Amino acid sequence: MAKELGVKAIFNGPPIGSSAQQISIIEGAISSKVAGIGISPNEPEAVETIIKSATEKGIPVITFDSDSPNSLRSYYIGTDNYQAGKTLGERFIEIAGTKGKIAVLTGGLGAMNLNERIKGFKDAIAEYPDLIIVSLQANDDDEALALSQAEAILQSYPDLLAFVGVNAPAAPGAARAVKALDKKGEVKILGFDTVPITLDFIRQGYIQGTVAQRPYMMGYVSLKVLYDIDNGKEIQLPEGFEAADEIIDTGILFITPENIDEHFPE
Repeated sequence: MAKELGVKAIFNGPPIGSSAQQISIIEGAISSKVAGIGISPNEPEAVETIIKSATEKGIPVITFDSDSPNSLRSYYIGTDNYQAGKTLGERFIEIAGTKGKIAVLTGGLGAMNLNERIKGFKDAIAEYPDLIIVSLQANDDDEALALSQAEAILQSYPDLLAFVGVNAPAAPGAARAVKALDKKGEVKILGFDTVPITLDFIRQGYIQGTVAQRPYMMGYVSLKVLYDIDNGKEIQLPEGFEAADEIIDTGILFITPENIDEHFPE
């Protein structure tokens, strides 16, 4: 999209989910007098002040992937995370059943997008009292930490029904732990995102399903919206997209062993 619009796009972010580092990077972008800023907030409240600072200097700001709804951002562009979590819960029932112990693995405890996914998941399974969440662990988007957490959970709950991951490193981290204990299929794993290792574990039978977001479209639409705002133009979205209450939903798919080759051919 940057090439199509004739603009320069810079992607930057902290190596871990640190709001302080994220704010520092945004401050640098403001000082550089960029034409627009897109943010995927680690914590929604933490970036409200820096978004206000950018908009006061005439720099439009949008959020993508994770929102900061009480800030002065112009649009949120990305997954409807609550509905995605609800879809995850509904598919969980189909795949893992309605009775057993569940461990939920997340990224940062303050991340709004991840918490919305967890809420959607919990709401979807709420009518099944025999499904019990016995552990909630935050891995800070570190797959090695997700692995060690999953190993500890399996030691504490050898009868665990399933892991549910709501960030990208969670499911593959859990899959490594399940593989090490030779519990393929015995402990179900459902996750989020389609990083290559997750797709590999789906093909191997360790992960039973994952929510596929559309990160390319998040970036594509984000840049287009910022370009239109900066140029004082009416927002023109690609076909199939629309804005409702300053939110542009980029949609999801649910990937399983049965449809993985259709959507992600080897």
